[in-house]
Amino acid sequence: MNRQDMEQLIETVTQQVLASLGAAPMQNAADQGKYRLLLLAKPGTPVPEELTEDAAIFELEDYETHRNILRYDRVLVGDLSVTQLADIAQGRIGDSVSCAVIYALLSGVEVQILERAPEHRKFAGRANPSLYGVLEGYVRTLQIFGVKLLGETKKPVLREAKPARSMAPPVTVPRGTAAPNANRLITEAEACALLKTGSPVYLPKGAIVTPSARDVFTQARAELIQER
Repeated sequence: MNRQDMEQLIETVTQQVLASLGAAPMQNAADQGKYRLLLLAKPGTPVPEELTEDAAIFELEDYETHRNILRYDRVLVGDLSVTQLADIAQGRIGDSVSCAVIYALLSGVEVQILERAPEHRKFAGRANPSLYGVLEGYVRTLQIFGVKLLGETKKPVLREAKPARSMAPPVTVPRGTAAPNANRLITEAEACALLKTGSPVYLPKGAIVTPSARDVFTQARAELIQER
């Protein structure tokens, strides 16, 4: 056996060994009814449990070993640097993460990205608006490519409704048992009748003088005395 045949044999055996090593976990996942998930996240990155249920999880190292995106049913990105985001949006392969996502999109493999995964979003509210807008534009480009942006689901918190600032505060209307006393109400006609008795005019205790009655007294220049 010459040198060229020996090298070819070694290459063939190596490929078969690598294929068999990769096929075992894949076959086990299929046997257990789980889908194959390529998780692209840094160690310690929290990933919602509902996104990994019924999944056989494979990490970036597995993709770097086999370089075959069709080994997976779905790709989930938990961390995405500014460089990786820009590379994917421009279809440029820079590292293993961008390579996996780009080839997944080209091969029809579903790609999901956590809403908080893009690194620049940590600087929301502090970053230069123009730069932040460019990076958000890259995120929208990924969505146009078919990438699904996943937000964390939180249970709604019910809070007591508060009146709007423009609304007046509620007014408590006092309730009483007293009935109106018609004898204390001085109308225009009664004012004219009282003027006939001469001046000064004596008003009963607690009397209520209507505006028209007060005008009559004013025009007559009558002196009013309130009884006590």
